Amino acid sequence: MNSFISYFKKEVMEGIRNYKFLILALGFIIFALLDPLMLKLLPNILESQAPGLDLSQLTNYNQVGAIQNYMSNLFQIGNLVLVLTLMGLLSEEIKNKTLIIPYSNKANITGIVLAKYVVYSIAIMIITFIAFSINYYYSKLLFPDETISILRVSRSIIILSIYFLFNLSLILFTSSLFKKGILAGIFSLSIIYLIPTIGIIENAVKFTPYYLVKQSSILIGDYSDFLINSILLTIIYMIILILLTIYRIHKVELK
Repeated sequence: MNSFISYFKKEVMEGIRNYKFLILALGFIIFALLDPLMLKLLPNILESQAPGLDLSQLTNYNQVGAIQNYMSNLFQIGNLVLVLTLMGLLSEEIKNKTLIIPYSNKANITGIVLAKYVVYSIAIMIITFIAFSINYYYSKLLFPDETISILRVSRSIIILSIYFLFNLSLILFTSSLFKKGILAGIFSLSIIYLIPTIGIIENAVKFTPYYLVKQSSILIGDYSDFLINSILLTIIYMIILILLTIYRIHKVELK
């Protein structure tokens, strides 16, 4: 417990000092602001470049479409920001051998790994909620004709947050495998962006965390009956990855 509390405080301080929280916040929030604005301005920009072009399809966006577009971009850009910011969480400590001292002082490796995960889990959930709140109200301002309740959007935020927490556990695990953060980053991004391709196999995507991304974008209508099962499966995947990370760090420090 002492190891967890000590490393929790340490990770908070390092996250602030190394601007990791700030980078994550900017990566999520900038696009929350830019996405609705670009959708609003896109027809005017294209019309100025190609007069007479039929832009009726581009002017049909409403708040729901704007939020869904942000979700789509967040999968691409948000994951990139997440991985590039946190890919060195454990690899830097392994490379610099900064875990040797706490380990030799009988610090609990489980507490260290959990502290890192919990700190950035809290940060991701808070940042995701803030970013979507900004996107919700900004898109409502720009597309006031057809709006959606904040309650429905909040449900989607929770679903998408669980997906990002899975990706955090994946990044933490891959970061324990390599001494170079860039290798952990490449490996993590490869998995994150390849998982959606499982969708070409009928119903297989249901058993992947990416299914939460697909469900979170449903802002009108009912969620799939399999959603709860998908959430439980994703949580199980997270637990497995965290346990594998703890096991891996034990092996590294015992060499």
